[in-house]
Amino acid sequence: MKKFLIVSILSAGMGLGLMQQPTVAAPLKTTITTAVANVHPTEAKYDKIMEKYANGLKGAFAEKDDKKTVAMVNKINDELVVEIGKIKPELERWVKGLTEQDKEALEQRMGNKAYLKTIFEIMFDPEIGKRIEQNPELKKAIEAGSQRMQALGFEGSEEDID
Repeated sequence: MKKFLIVSILSAGMGLGLMQQPTVAAPLKTTITTAVANVHPTEAKYDKIMEKYANGLKGAFAEKDDKKTVAMVNKINDELVVEIGKIKPELERWVKGLTEQDKEALEQRMGNKAYLKTIFEIMFDPEIGKRIEQNPELKKAIEAGSQRMQALGFEGSEEDID
């Protein structure tokens, strides 16, 4: 389950070389907002998309009715794939233009993004994991989102995150 959720959530980030796991999880009860000061406009666009995705996931798993959760996850996945697809060429160009020092700074920033902290908290929540494993439709929705993100592909991204 975790592999599917990780791939679904971080496939776009893989294209950016962003695989650093945050060290502190944000509480699920807070709304995620991203400060955009001193951030490249492309990074800010990516952050906005991921912020919306993390908040959507948080809302989907707060819903106790699994049918509603499945519908919400499918909708969130659809939106994520469309929005990342729109900025994919820009993301790739931006990352290609980064120096090694810029990439290291980006990885450091990514580790501090509130949306990633929330996503990791969701990923490793045992109740959510249990829910996904017990509900084939929910598991299918997570897997489908993962496959769609992988299908986007990013130039220079890793193929497998095991």
